[in-house]
Amino acid sequence: MVLEVTAKTDKGTVVNMGKKEYWEIGLDAEGDHRLGAWQIKDIIDLTLPPRKTTKETFVTELPADTKSAEVEVKVTYFPAPNKPIEVHKVVKKLNFER
Repeated sequence: MVLEVTAKTDKGTVVNMGKKEYWEIGLDAEGDHRLGAWQIKDIIDLTLPPRKTTKETFVTELPADTKSAEVEVKVTYFPAPNKPIEVHKVVKKLNFER
């Protein structure tokens, strides 16, 4: 699963605020990252379990003249390479006072 956060300012500038990937890492006997099932001896679980929530924080700077921005948070699941499934998406508009 991949969590992506972007912001689009009132001037149309798109700012990538951050990205976090949740997945399992397969390790061989020497502790090196492996993909083949026959090579994997241990697994580090960095997945996001079903019905479990987590908090992530992304800090970024928007252009100085920004009065508002639409922030989009999107979670995408990849059951296979190049086969994304959008699981959840939220868009909120933020207004900034100067």
